[in-house]
Amino acid sequence: MFQPPCRSPRPRYSSGVERLTKADQACAVAAAALAHDFNNELTVILSSVSSAIATLEPGHPARPALLDLEGSARRCAQKCGNTLAFSLRHGIRPARAALAAVLEL
Repeated sequence: MFQPPCRSPRPRYSSGVERLTKADQACAVAAAALAHDFNNELTVILSSVSSAIATLEPGHPARPALLDLEGSARRCAQKCGNTLAFSLRHGIRPARAALAAVLEL
């Protein structure tokens, strides 16, 4: 499973609960943001490739290359999912926010 290289060792506390350092939190937030943005781009790529494959004749010379591209994009989407899972394991959770409050930051 993918784990970004910016992880730092986490101290253990007497309760046995692991706590994130600020560096870990920042890394998890960055990983989630990058994975989310990259996944959005992959959605466009997969949609376009799937549409192109559907419109081509079965024996068209571009079809094998498009099928390879589709497979690669699906593997990248899986890696995005792994990266999002990494960030979720580290306490980063999506939350609703009022747009006005976010824009005032």
